[in-house]
Amino acid sequence: MLRLAFLLIIAVAAMLASWQIVTTDPGTVEINWFGTEVSTSALFGLLILVVLIAIALPVLRLLMFLIDAPGRIGKAGQRARIRKGQEALALGLIAAEAGEFEEARRQADRAEDLIEEPRLAMLLQARAAEVAGDTAGAERAYSGMLQHEDTEILGRKGLMAAALKRGDRTAARAHAEAALKASKTSTWPYQYAFDLAVQAGDWDAALETLEIGDKRKLVEDRVAKRRRAVLMAAQAAKMERERRIDKASDQAQKAFRMAPQFAPAAALSARLLVAEGKNERAASILEDAWENAPHPALAHAYRDLAAGESREARAGRMGAFADKRRDHRESKIVLAELAMERGDWATAQSLLEDAYRENPSSRICILFAQVARGRGDENGARTWLAQAAAAPRELDWSDLDPEGPAFMYDDADWARLVYVFGDSGQLIHPRMERGQNDALGPVLALPTAALTAPRADLRAERAPDEAEVEEVR
Repeated sequence: MLRLAFLLIIAVAAMLASWQIVTTDPGTVEINWFGTEVSTSALFGLLILVVLIAIALPVLRLLMFLIDAPGRIGKAGQRARIRKGQEALALGLIAAEAGEFEEARRQADRAEDLIEEPRLAMLLQARAAEVAGDTAGAERAYSGMLQHEDTEILGRKGLMAAALKRGDRTAARAHAEAALKASKTSTWPYQYAFDLAVQAGDWDAALETLEIGDKRKLVEDRVAKRRRAVLMAAQAAKMERERRIDKASDQAQKAFRMAPQFAPAAALSARLLVAEGKNERAASILEDAWENAPHPALAHAYRDLAAGESREARAGRMGAFADKRRDHRESKIVLAELAMERGDWATAQSLLEDAYRENPSSRICILFAQVARGRGDENGARTWLAQAAAAPRELDWSDLDPEGPAFMYDDADWARLVYVFGDSGQLIHPRMERGQNDALGPVLALPTAALTAPRADLRAERAPDEAEVEEVR
């Protein structure tokens, strides 16, 4: 309507401009138009003007309608095609989710023909191929999405899922890392890139990905710190296997400083420092670790720091070590073992009772069996060993090997600790999660008579099996 009014105003202005209007008096109007003179009253002239306008408006409107008719017809057809295309997309997605892959493919082809939106059509084709189990077809559709900036992340996700489905973790990881670089807001690329790097034992890449996730606030600060400590310890262990002792020692100490409560990092640091001849530094790290989170592996490592040490000197040093956290359960166990070494069975019994009240594990039951045997109570030793068979094991147990170091993890063990310790702060031995026995199985499989106290080595906890209990009986 505004357009028509504007055109009418222009037409009237042009008409008036071509007319020579002369008013001889207030009631008369003379019009001279290309040699033709018309004289009439002002009222009649006004009526003619109104009639002309009334006739011109519908004529102009009809003309505008006729001019716009082709465009209107084209737009109506386009809208109808879009509606049909949207319907095809909807039906195709429904069919895909319902498992009707043939129908989904048919609707995908129909949608591609009807609408000029290849991105949606490619998505439907990918979903239809996935439902049909056509991994190659899905990958082709998702690969097409990489050509559009706004669908690249979706395409990467689909390609990653397809790679994982066929077992190609290398390709899956490459797509996750590419998506991580392409998007600074999506969360899934970080999680998959990190998880796949950890599963591959690529600690360097895992650390780099963790740094990105930490900067983007995709992971909590405390979780990132603990995960970083585990990854750095895993790096140090790998360097140790490669005989790069100096670099391994530096990395292990960084891991310990990152999370002083992570016993494997402290034990690894101490072992590497001892290999470098830096026993005092190793002792300092173990003492700091003990103050933060006592663990049997730390006491085991601290006990063996001084070679050729007298029994009395070692007992004094271990006593001072345990006193740093005297009220802790692990300190009570260390002090109980020291009491067992000197034959003070009453003190050992009292300390073990405190530890037993906190956690009645099979590890404590075995130590009770040693105390009973030391007192000459064979029946008591049998009773405690039988109870050890049913007692629970400790979550943070260590497979302490009397002939070797603790925490001899492989890549799968370190990968598991990234999440167990990194996410919750718990130190659960990976071998315990798999239901495996510790390295002291052969020692603990001996008859009760062989459980002669003292044995400071017997800090690792393991429940005897049924054959052992039957033998004791």
